[in-house]
Amino acid sequence: MKTIFFNKISEIKKRCFGIILYNPVVFAAMLLFAPYAGAEQEAYPVIFEATQRAVLSAEIAGVLTNLKYDVGNAVKKGSLIAQVDIGDLGLRRKRSELSLRHLTVKVTNLERLMQRGLTTEEELAEAQMEKDVANTDIQIFKQQIGKTQIIAPFDCVVVRRNVHAYEWVTAGQPVVEVVSPASLRAVANIPSRVAVKLAKDATYNFEVHDLEISVTGTVQAVVPEVDELSNTAQVIWKVEKPPKDLTAGMKGEVRIDKP
Repeated sequence: MKTIFFNKISEIKKRCFGIILYNPVVFAAMLLFAPYAGAEQEAYPVIFEATQRAVLSAEIAGVLTNLKYDVGNAVKKGSLIAQVDIGDLGLRRKRSELSLRHLTVKVTNLERLMQRGLTTEEELAEAQMEKDVANTDIQIFKQQIGKTQIIAPFDCVVVRRNVHAYEWVTAGQPVVEVVSPASLRAVANIPSRVAVKLAKDATYNFEVHDLEISVTGTVQAVVPEVDELSNTAQVIWKVEKPPKDLTAGMKGEVRIDKP
């Protein structure tokens, strides 16, 4: 009975070996994955962060007369998000613009009269100075009005709104916080003995369990500082083409070969 049993085992082994040897697909697969069969990996938690994030504040104090966007709204770069009441700045700029128009005509007429000897250089110089002052005032008013506006610095989504329209805000007070969903990075604290062996631009896959997807990222930097308590270093990956549903704050997992 034992002889029959061992003969059967031997026959099964030969058949398996024949399948592997003469089936090119199976044989190629074994050659491809053989180097990784014995590699041990360790899983580390990562968190996804927005690489572009900004807290937008009012530059001057006043009543917030315009707040167009709420949490979750997408905003194009250069769009007006909010504005503080400009008071009489608009009227003062308008007055200066009318004055500049009048002085431009006055200077032109004086230049013609000067050519005919019907006016003095002092009168022309005084009119030119008044024209320059009016033009300077307009630039000052434009700059002051610009400080009342909160503009989107990049294509973004509003993730936090700290005030409401028609509330009084002070200079430097945060109004909204925005992030760019198109630019993400993955961050993890990795044991220093592992982190120092990660090559820049090396590619890794991240499992995002909440979305049941896998995303790819390349090593962007290993922060050259080790935490004394945990003996870990921070590693940053640039996420390549993040999917639409992947947002800042989500967590994932990366697997790295043990050194």
